Amino acid sequence: MHPRSFSQFFGALSVVAILLIAGGAYFFIHTSAESSLSLAPLNSNASSFFDFEVLYTDQGFIPDQIEVPLGARVAFKNNTTLPLETASDPHPTHTDYPEFDAGREYAFGETYIFEFERTGTFGYHNHNRSIDRGIVRVIDPTNPVPNIDKTIPEQRAIRDTLLAMFDAHDPNSIFTIVDAIQSNPALSLNCHDIAHDIGHRAYELFGFSEAMTFSNPNHVKHALVQYICAGGYMHGIVEELSLHQPTFKTHPDPICEAVPASDRASCFHGVGHALMFANSRDVSTSLDDCRGIEQSTDTHRCFEGVWMELFWGNTEHTGPDALGWDLDKPLAPCTATQADAKPACFIYSTFGYLRTHVKDYAGAVTMCTQSDLDETDTEFCLKGLGITMMSKFKGQHLEGSEIYVNGLAAEKKQAFYEGVMGYARLSGISEVELQNSCNLFKTDADICTAVLRDSK
Repeated sequence: MHPRSFSQFFGALSVVAILLIAGGAYFFIHTSAESSLSLAPLNSNASSFFDFEVLYTDQGFIPDQIEVPLGARVAFKNNTTLPLETASDPHPTHTDYPEFDAGREYAFGETYIFEFERTGTFGYHNHNRSIDRGIVRVIDPTNPVPNIDKTIPEQRAIRDTLLAMFDAHDPNSIFTIVDAIQSNPALSLNCHDIAHDIGHRAYELFGFSEAMTFSNPNHVKHALVQYICAGGYMHGIVEELSLHQPTFKTHPDPICEAVPASDRASCFHGVGHALMFANSRDVSTSLDDCRGIEQSTDTHRCFEGVWMELFWGNTEHTGPDALGWDLDKPLAPCTATQADAKPACFIYSTFGYLRTHVKDYAGAVTMCTQSDLDETDTEFCLKGLGITMMSKFKGQHLEGSEIYVNGLAAEKKQAFYEGVMGYARLSGISEVELQNSCNLFKTDADICTAVLRDSK
């Protein structure tokens, strides 16, 4: 589904293919006989040989997109009178690939060479003129990353239609896809898995920061791009990045540090999904990796991503690995896990139940309220059921949910409606629409309204 070769996106490249000689990761060389300047190499042991050449011209970088093998040395030559500092996205922090940064300006006739020692897609720019941009896609033909396909079969046609809207030379095509989703109410309320796949593709094409769109001026008009489909788009980006990031499992925090504070919770949820990929769905290891995150609130969000991936994630990418839990006992992982990870597990356990008990919401209530559960566990389970039901109700006719919690105590109903309202908001339902739904409740209108008011 996600082709790893991008050669079709650009024409014949201006490359210089020569023998690769071991040396330093990056340096400058002086290439103009007419210039009186001579920049010393940043690494005195570095060789001036390179594998691919990109020219910086008055029209920008040419070619502006290249695909290279892991370990390739790419030369960025300044053919203009403008000062050039080639640096990784985003501008001005260069955090996507911090080592990929010339670190200073270089002039006409001079060349900066960088050896790409990790796979992935890396956007870059002239730090002195950031509208001039390029992309380097680094692949490892001997060890390709797995293709991830999270969309259920009956939705793959619409997903493929959306993926076809990407333009590899125009990051703004991300917004074209977002607009297409938001203009279709039925799709926008039931597209989480599709959005994961779109996020994977966006990273493949544009790299982390450009896919996230935070530094794109058009983001102002699409401020909710990270929230479409209940955050699935951001989660897919983080998943794809993790496949290329060698330090991801031991130190995932930097991935989300460049994300605005208001979006970090969703980012760390995506980290939980990604850790499950990195650990071949080993829950215990993934939870321990979450515990390595610096902030406890971020750790909790990471737990959520782990459990959601366990109970609802597609397992095709793991090959022969087992699902990891008994379909007939979805609460078993929750009762067995450590106390700090229990709330998130119980929230997502209902995803597991409804995976094989389709639309059996009454049965899920019975599962959540069984007598051997602690009250707190029951409430988190019911909150998760509210979330899960609203993903199935597609955020509409919320009043139809009250029949499933008739007879429950008020505090249990409150937990349930917290899940209902939380997911409805993530699905783009307005506060006015939510209040109108509360007004239609026959017995729980007051509880619904209280939850709506207190959970803002």
